[in-house]
Amino acid sequence: MKKKLAILSMASLVAAPAIAEVQINGFANLIGGMTLDDNESVYDYDSDFSFDPASVFGLQVRGEISDKLSATAQVVGRGRDDYDADFEWAYMTYNVSNTTSISAGRIRMPLFKYSASLDVGYSYHWLTPPDSVYGIDFNNIDGVRVDYSNYSGDWEYGAQFTTGRAQADTTISGTPAALTLDNVLAVSFEATRDWFSARTLLARGKTSAANPEFDAFVDGAGQFGAVVPGASALASGLRVEEDTGTFFEVAVGVDKYDWFVGAEYTQTEVDGSVIADNKAWYVTAGLRFGKFTPHITYEVEEADNGAQLGLVAALPPTIATGDAVTDATWSGIYQAASGIAAQQNLDVSAVTAGLRYDVEPGLALKADVTWYSDDLNDLNDATLLKVGVNYTF
Repeated sequence: MKKKLAILSMASLVAAPAIAEVQINGFANLIGGMTLDDNESVYDYDSDFSFDPASVFGLQVRGEISDKLSATAQVVGRGRDDYDADFEWAYMTYNVSNTTSISAGRIRMPLFKYSASLDVGYSYHWLTPPDSVYGIDFNNIDGVRVDYSNYSGDWEYGAQFTTGRAQADTTISGTPAALTLDNVLAVSFEATRDWFSARTLLARGKTSAANPEFDAFVDGAGQFGAVVPGASALASGLRVEEDTGTFFEVAVGVDKYDWFVGAEYTQTEVDGSVIADNKAWYVTAGLRFGKFTPHITYEVEEADNGAQLGLVAALPPTIATGDAVTDATWSGIYQAASGIAAQQNLDVSAVTAGLRYDVEPGLALKADVTWYSDDLNDLNDATLLKVGVNYTF
């Protein structure tokens, strides 16, 4: 039903008499993959070959309402969602001048170098971008974005200001939760000159994550505040409710056409919450031999759970109130809090070697092999093989 409604909505946009000119574009990423050992799983793949985790099909319609006003809608179906069609973008853009435009509605948040074309696999050399940097829970925002672009001498540069609200599904300690980002403010800047490019972004917002089971646990811990020193601080320090979140990104690239190198770094902090400070980065390089592009990427993701461990370290593992049920309940809370704090630690890396073959403009065949390593638990190490086709029209 969702798919039919999305298609009908797109059709109505095309048929709308107010639109003088309509552009229709589409893309497809048919990506299959599997791990090379029966006991391995990574990035939602296991030893059974599957197209679901990363395959994406999309259709975008852009209508020119006037010389200054346009409307854009993008419907996307993802394999991990049973290819149910859903609106990723739905916004209007007003061109204030040749250098400035304002977009409002559901828009892509410019968090990364490849944010604007994140779903269009043809636009980059990998089958999928490095998960350590790009594997976040949200990419779109309901709000307003101001885009500015200009040039000075040999430099082209641009800036974006974005504000609004984002919602997505996430997990807290391995269980599903509803993520909400309110009062988001983001500013990005990028510059390009010949073969060199650079960009950076800083974003802040109020972060909340609702999970009934986790919230009940936090409430239970807080009830011990009167008898256990540090229990109230534990509850406050683990709860994710309107906590200030900060996201920082910087990327640089050199593209001499015959060869290219690039790097991107991100840092995420959510103050006073169970979410540990996160740092992630990658370095990538490749060569172009006619239609062939071999490439290699090294990526790292680390999360520091020192703040969460500090909350638990301030707690007594047991108490003696004279009531056996109360004492046992606290012991269970302490053990659970210790486990939750430990789970926030992360230290993983991956090396990906791949090959892209451009069959013709708009069509590319790709193959990637990723060697994934978990420095905290060798049992999570895995080797992942992916093959796929990227197509645009």
